[in-house]
Amino acid sequence: MIINAQYFQTKELYIPNSVAQPSIGSVLPSATAQLNEEIESIEQSLLLDILGYEQLQELMAQFDENGDWIEDPELKWFNLVDGVDDWKGLRYTIGTKKISLIAYYVFFYYLGTDFQTYSTTGMQVPRAENSLYNNPSVKQTTVWNKFIRMYMGDKRYGLPVIENNWNGNFINFSGKVIGNEVSLYDYLMKNRDVYDTTYFTVKTHINYMGL
Repeated sequence: MIINAQYFQTKELYIPNSVAQPSIGSVLPSATAQLNEEIESIEQSLLLDILGYEQLQELMAQFDENGDWIEDPELKWFNLVDGVDDWKGLRYTIGTKKISLIAYYVFFYYLGTDFQTYSTTGMQVPRAENSLYNNPSVKQTTVWNKFIRMYMGDKRYGLPVIENNWNGNFINFSGKVIGNEVSLYDYLMKNRDVYDTTYFTVKTHINYMGL
């Protein structure tokens, strides 16, 4: 995995039990282990949307079984993940805070499924004592749109203009660009002689109604 539960310990993307607790003799998987399984599954889904299957396999081959870089990883994958020049990378650290566009994507989907559970009587939302239920869509929207800024760039005027379909060379945008952060899209398009960008999937902003 590129990220793990450590990316969900800050206020913005906090997930309970993201910090491993001492074992008390239980043979069941820990909450952190279960969370890491969810992270891995959602992360793989996003990376498929970015790279396609063959490039994803090539990227994953650069990590050992502990999730650390192998000795002498391919430079193009190291740069994609940990950054180079003005591209921060799929993950980076500011102080002790671990940040990743993947984490925002994971949190969006994890929050959407975690707030309710499936039972024999249908979907259930737990009600805690002295607590007030709050629809997670507002939080999800905020997190998703920040992910989009890191993934596609913060282009708020005009929708994407597809110059070629998904088999084409690239996707062009119209509109004014807000901010100067290099997005994943910007980095890949700048280096499409290094990466096969035909698999890159366009994602857009949403509002609180999911539109």
